[in-house]
Order: sequence, then C-alpha cells, then structure tokens
Amino acid sequence: MSRILKKIKLNTFAMILGIIAAVTIMTWIVPSGSYERVEQDGRLMVVSGTYHAVARAPQGLFDVLKAPILGFANTAEVIVFLLVIGGVLSVVEKTGAITAGIGAASQFFQKNPKLRFLFIPLGIIVFSLCGATFGMCEEALIFIPIFIPLALSLGYDSALGTAIPFVGAGVGFAAAFTNPFTVGIAQGIAQVPLYSGIGYRFVIWIVCTAVVITWMSLYARKIHKNPQASLTYDFDEIKRKELKLTQAPAKMTRRQKWVLTGFALGLLTLVVGVLKPQICAFINHAWGIDLMQMLHLEQTGWYITEIAALFLGVGFACGILGKMSMQQFNDAFFDGVRGMAEIAMLLCFAQAIVIIANNGHILDTLLEWMSGAIKHLHPICASWAAMMLQTVIDFFIPSGSGKAVLTMPVLAPLADLIGITRQTMVLAFQLGGSWLNLSMPTDPVTIAAIGFARISFGRWLKWILPLLILMYVLSFGFLIPPYFTGW
Repeated sequence: MSRILKKIKLNTFAMILGIIAAVTIMTWIVPSGSYERVEQDGRLMVVSGTYHAVARAPQGLFDVLKAPILGFANTAEVIVFLLVIGGVLSVVEKTGAITAGIGAASQFFQKNPKLRFLFIPLGIIVFSLCGATFGMCEEALIFIPIFIPLALSLGYDSALGTAIPFVGAGVGFAAAFTNPFTVGIAQGIAQVPLYSGIGYRFVIWIVCTAVVITWMSLYARKIHKNPQASLTYDFDEIKRKELKLTQAPAKMTRRQKWVLTGFALGLLTLVVGVLKPQICAFINHAWGIDLMQMLHLEQTGWYITEIAALFLGVGFACGILGKMSMQQFNDAFFDGVRGMAEIAMLLCFAQAIVIIANNGHILDTLLEWMSGAIKHLHPICASWAAMMLQTVIDFFIPSGSGKAVLTMPVLAPLADLIGITRQTMVLAFQLGGSWLNLSMPTDPVTIAAIGFARISFGRWLKWILPLLILMYVLSFGFLIPPYFTGW
C-alpha cells in the first residue's frame, strides 16, 4: 500500500474535483429513491420501511457548476468562522505575543527536558477528553495555529502540531463515552437509556487514545532522528524563519503579556460557553441553583456563530492591548482573512460533493441497499457491516448528528432482527461514522485542519492511513465482546 501511495501525489483540489466527477456519474447509474421523514425534536427523522423509488435526477454539467456556489451557502457559518479566526490570529501574531509566548514555552521545556516528552501525551489526552465528553470538533481548529509553532519550537513539525488538536479531538469524538452529537442522539433514536454502557465505552476511549499517543510519539522520535522524514519538512523550514525560531527568543514585553492573557481568557470563555449546559446542570444538582433560569440563559451551548463572535471580540481586545493603530489592526486582520481564502474555497467544492449526491437522490438508495444486505449476515459480521455502512454514509454526511437521524431509525429496528443489541448498533454507528473524518475530503474540518499546515490531501492521507487501518481493526475487535455478553 505504501508503495502505491508514494506514486500517487494528490493535490487536494484535484482530489475533490475527481470525487465530484465520480459522484456525478453515480447519479446517472444508481436508482433514485427516498425514505419518508417526520419531524421529531426539531430534526427530520427517517421512517424505517418507507423507502420508495422516485424520479431519476441525474446531475448535468450546469448542476455540477452550481454545486460549489450552493456549497458556499451550506458552509457559510464555517467559512466565516475560519475567516474570523484567521484574522484574529494574525492580529495576535503581529503583536509579537505568539512568538514571544512560544519562545517562553520553548525555554521552559529546554530547562526541563523531561517535561518535553509530556507535550504529546498531555496534549492528545486533553483534546481527546474534549471530543469524548462534549464532542469537540470544529473548536479544535482554533488551537492548530497555536500548536504548529509550539511544536516547531520543540523540534517537532507542523504535521504533529496539526495532529495533536485535530486527531486528538477526533479520536475522542470517535471513541466517545458521552458525546451528545453521536452517543446521545443515537441512543435516543434507538430508545436506549441515555449514556448507558458508559463503562465499556470508557475502556474503548482509553485504548484508542493510548494507541494515538503511541503512534504520534513514534512519529516524533522518527523525525527527531531524521528531520527530512517529516511530512512537512519544506513548509517547516519556511515557517521557522517566519516565526524567527532560529533566533534566540526575545524577552516578552508587558504588552505581549497582556495580549496573551486576553487571548487565554478568550479560550477559557470558549470552554465555558461550549460546556454551559453541563456546568449549569452540575451547579443545579450540587447546590440547587438554577443558573439557566436565574440568568435567562439559553439551554444549548455555544456553536460556531457564538465562538466566531467571541473571537472577533478577542481580536479587537488584543489589538487594543497590543497598542495597535487602526491601520495596523486593519492590515493584520485582513492579511489573516486573505490567508484563509484558499481553505474557504476548498470547503465550497468539498460541500459540492454532498449537494450533488443529495440532489441526485442516491443516498437513501445506498442506505437501503446496504441495510438490506446486513440482514443475512452472522450477528458479529452484521455489526461489522453496519459499522462499514456508517463509514460509507460518513463520506457524504460528515455530521455525526446528521448520520444519526438518517441511519439509526433504519438500523435500530434491524438490530432486533439480526440478533445484536441496539446498544451494539449504536456502538457500530459511533465507531464507523467517525474514524474517516480524520482523512475525508468532504469534511470541512479536515480540509481546514490540513490547510493550516499547507499539507496536500494526498500527503495527509498517506501519513494518517496506517493509523486509520489500525483503528478500524480495533473497532472490529470492540464489536465482538458485546455479542457474547449481551451488552
């Protein structure tokens, strides 16, 4: 496999265009079909057993050309989020605070070399825990531009700086034990007690997180011995010069300390905003104080719009704390925005794949075909097939909650017929519908994450593929004990 991948140099844009062409052809070949849907708790739920053929809708050339434009509308929130984050980080960087902060962190690790080796495991554990508990996904993007220079200052590379937040949160999201977007919604649809089976899921999370830590640490050791073996060697040489990491770090000024303090408070506010429902529920349970009602707070935590608004405010605050003139702030902010333009357009074209498949009415047909084939398999093999079905659907619908409302109404009753528990079917959904997100061109978060380090999709796929294969092998193994224990 590695020899084949060495011969394939995939440009991310070319890869996406190739997939668009393939999905377009599928709309001409695969019969169109649809399930009936009903609204439940604000979501459109598929009604099991209602699949029926609909008029064919093969996508033509003009449909394909319109799809990226429609993709912009579908991902507008994510795109604005990225543009704002790019602008704000550029403002903070122009104050010199990031470079000074990285220099201080680098000096700390150099004075304490034993603690340097905790950088990878601690970073992955923290992000994995965030993914496993409250479903951190898009939020991890904020940390990548911070971890890339930090990783470079410690002698690592941009690939590792990208992977610690992105893959760390991704492994937690996939092997989650209380993720509301996957475990919570899927268990609700399958009529399984909320967050039941948490003990076995916690074991799965520990194993998967430990595997990722080991894999990343081995890669770090490899590039430490041979820097040219790095996935991002050429890019990192330029990045180190831009960040002046080859020079002795200058002493941090008072202004820069204020800027970093303001930025850190923004990150802390982000965590509080995302975890707001859980924090309020804990306070209510522990002390009987209903903060939601007292402060008239919304019942949901923050998402992309609120996070983008928060960091826009952080950007203005950091500009003031850094004593930037309006012209300096303007130049810095829009430099960062322009730097995100390429990533934003890639997101539009990636979303076009999903739009073409939806407009061609082939997703429900694929679901019906594959769920029908599962019925005739041994229960363990059926759980494996259900997991791989989620992987196929994941390619078209990266959203965890989106896959849940599409597939679980069909697969939950199917579990009763094939001899596995609905809890096992939820686990198959959870594992199969998440691993591919670490290397999927249709996922906006993946494209944005590798875009920060200017890693082409082909190079990222070659790098991450061994880890993905290992995770799928482990996932097959995780689905065996539930069959024998009736979990």
